[in-house]
Amino acid sequence: MLGSGVQHVYLGGRERAPEPAVSIEPPIGQRDEQLPLRGRERLLADLAAPGGARVRVLHGLGGCGKTRLTLEVAFAAQQRGAEAWWISAAEPAPLAAGMRALGRRLGVADAELDHGDAADVIWQRLAGRQQPWLLVIDNADDPQVLAGAGACVAEGRGWLRPLAGPAGMVLVTSRDGNPASWGSWTQRHRLQALPADPAAAVLADHAGHHSSLGTDQEAQELAARLGGLPLALKIAGSYLAAAAAIPAVFTDDTVIRSYRQYLEAIEGGDLAAVFPAPDGQLSAEQARGLIGRTWELTLDLLDARPLPEARPVLRLLACLADAPVPYQLLLHPATLAASASLRDITGARLWQALKALDDFGLIDLDISSQAPAAVPVARVHPLVRDTSRPPAGPARLAFTELAARLLERAAATEATGLPEDPRGWPAWQLLAPHCAVIFASLTVEPGGSDDAVKAAAYAALMAARYQANQGFHAAAEAQFRGVLAARLRVLGPDHRDTLATRHEIALEMAEGGDHAGAEAEFRDVLAAKLRVLGPDHQSTLTTRHEVAQVMADRGDHTAAEAEYRDVLAARLRVLGPDHPSTLITAEWVYSLAARNA
Repeated sequence: MLGSGVQHVYLGGRERAPEPAVSIEPPIGQRDEQLPLRGRERLLADLAAPGGARVRVLHGLGGCGKTRLTLEVAFAAQQRGAEAWWISAAEPAPLAAGMRALGRRLGVADAELDHGDAADVIWQRLAGRQQPWLLVIDNADDPQVLAGAGACVAEGRGWLRPLAGPAGMVLVTSRDGNPASWGSWTQRHRLQALPADPAAAVLADHAGHHSSLGTDQEAQELAARLGGLPLALKIAGSYLAAAAAIPAVFTDDTVIRSYRQYLEAIEGGDLAAVFPAPDGQLSAEQARGLIGRTWELTLDLLDARPLPEARPVLRLLACLADAPVPYQLLLHPATLAASASLRDITGARLWQALKALDDFGLIDLDISSQAPAAVPVARVHPLVRDTSRPPAGPARLAFTELAARLLERAAATEATGLPEDPRGWPAWQLLAPHCAVIFASLTVEPGGSDDAVKAAAYAALMAARYQANQGFHAAAEAQFRGVLAARLRVLGPDHRDTLATRHEIALEMAEGGDHAGAEAEFRDVLAAKLRVLGPDHQSTLTTRHEVAQVMADRGDHTAAEAEYRDVLAARLRVLGPDHPSTLITAEWVYSLAARNA
């Protein structure tokens, strides 16, 4: 198995690691002058105008265009000379990294950002800033992520706080519009579906305004049937643009070539039951049914091209977390080709499938990242993800197991690096949520193979090491304990991977201040390693080093020095005087000897 038994050396008393690579610049490059914002002009003017409420929450159904409108607000702010920052709140780690990056932009020293009151310091700087500024906190679908030190957002003690003064504004996007989720000091704006005329215009924009597609009235009828939902308009319009570009001689009756034909296609089947003719605002369930029908039509066209790989690739992406997917790192062609759903796929065909999904608006494919640290990603809209993921059963399990094998390989590859290596942090920041989701899926869904569970457990453990390295110790310990339960079941208590997991848990106990509990756990692990691996195995010596470390942490410096000296003698014998582990232990021996003198 990939990565089985991989060991790593902790230096003891781990310091907080530097931040992973992160950008807080607004993604202005996503704007397309050929696709103007429509139907939101009044709200855009309100949000972009100076004055008014200082903290705004833009909420609404997934696919209603919250991020698109916010991008225009950020662009307008930059055009009038304001500084704009853009931070994702989809996951706790990128949020914290983004806010600390903002703190550095504001002149906060790293030493101040390393303390637990970093949010206090950052908001003090924001409140005192005189130049115009805009802070976008995007995708805060779980407002609790923003609560920070407070019990809830409304307390105003976390990453989102009340703001006084005319210089700045904070704009949050979220699917959660519940007043109880936000403080009374926020002004909430619900983003509705588009009215008929601008909805038809958006549809025509994405369809390329081809005259062969039909009349304006027919575009309006289709846009109305799509509920005015911008995401559905984008998918349908992208399909029609691609269909219009195919010479008629190369098409048959299976290709939809007009607004009218597209309307008839989505009216077929059971759509009326899932998505009745709209007489008000869409519900989330109606939107999912609608998006499901639009992307199925697109995939039918790709099947006929023929590009049948597009459908299983989308289903695979939909089984991952609701987070950006580092596709170059994760989607390994040889691993995919060994699966039943994508048998014999080549790298070229995989790229064609990804490009086609991007061209038709089903995913957003990042192919513009030029910076060495940047990791290109694919983004799947939550509604597309929800409707593309297979229902629980054999099909979903097959894709989940495939994802586990892909994540195991990505976690073990040299290109990713160890979670403790700063060069790998941009990749681990992206991989971590997918490792957690796939591992959780395989531990709750019946029928998963032991090999798939082993693969998912390895990836989840590596992701938890990254979380611990970034300071998220509670989340890391919880994930380590989940991995331990899985490994006990499929590997048994004496397997070296099981013992390595217990070692990680003991480290987190020590980080949390439970030095007595950590020492007891380390000693239990050490006894097992002595029995299974022997006294001179590097893993055994690593655990002995940590026993000495936790003894020093709880103040028993004399006993700790003696233990370190025994470990040093063993490492000199086994590894030699120049090995990094030997040098680390020697440094601790000299440090404690000086203290105890």
